[in-house]
Amino acid sequence: IDATGKFIIPGLWDMHAHYEQVEWGPIYLAAGVTTVRDVGNEFGFITAIRNANNSGSGLGPRLLTAGVFDGDGPYALGVQRVNSAEDAATWVKRYHDAGFQQIKIYSSVKPAIVKAICEDAHALGVTVTGHTPTGMTIFDGVEAGMDQVNHISYVFQTFVPKTLGTPATSMAERMNAVRSIKPDSDDGRKAISFLKEHGTVIDDTAALYELEAQAVGQSAADFEPGVANVAPELQEQFSSGSTPPERAALSKLRFSKMLELIGALHKAGITLVAGTDQAVPGYSVYRELEIYVQAGFTPLEALQAATIVPARVMKVDADS
Repeated sequence: IDATGKFIIPGLWDMHAHYEQVEWGPIYLAAGVTTVRDVGNEFGFITAIRNANNSGSGLGPRLLTAGVFDGDGPYALGVQRVNSAEDAATWVKRYHDAGFQQIKIYSSVKPAIVKAICEDAHALGVTVTGHTPTGMTIFDGVEAGMDQVNHISYVFQTFVPKTLGTPATSMAERMNAVRSIKPDSDDGRKAISFLKEHGTVIDDTAALYELEAQAVGQSAADFEPGVANVAPELQEQFSSGSTPPERAALSKLRFSKMLELIGALHKAGITLVAGTDQAVPGYSVYRELEIYVQAGFTPLEALQAATIVPARVMKVDADS
């Protein structure tokens, strides 16, 4: 390979993935993504894929895994249900014994048992990531023991006026409310200081939110050329945005405010790690890093958010 005029970088990390097909392994590698953290999958499937990839018998990136569970509720995810402290102890131990590095809390877990989950996990040397469950704020989740939080939206929510989104709120009022969000406000400084003090790690999944902000009829290929590198069946889901035209301006404004918040978190020294969630496997890591630079990272800092920083967060930075 003639590398004249080019740069050689380490293999990249995707810190928020749902490894849905064995065929995604070669896609990640083709994009230069050599380590993936899966943060929610079917137990038997992901352990088999992880064992194959990590032993070298499978073609794909090294996999680190976060075992997901949810509580009962109308929008509950998956089959693992944790509705009591006893359930928490059972599932935390099962995931730990199966070699999972983390526990992922999902949205319907009852606030009353989040602390028990975190205590059980920490006692076994396992960290906790995930959503802030319904009925909790990010402050509640972190104080209960969550080490990391998935998605910038859970930080963003602390800045949103309480009236935003009520049925009586007009689109103009919603636009003005989002425009009023300022990371350097009193509430903003309080939230940022809290996260900094607790050493909370955020995987913001900005690339996913950019995809979600696109209006119906706008192809993701306009800003995400990686779409061209995946199978036609997968390309189809990125061929048109999902935001109704009447909400497009609000979605774009919301995303711009998320970028502003990401920049403020980074400037304050809060750890952010690159993750893409349900974006283009592998290739959207590039877009995530471009977004970081737009938010105020240097190019080197953006690369570090997908290399050495997640390695340190997952305590594998000393691995060869």
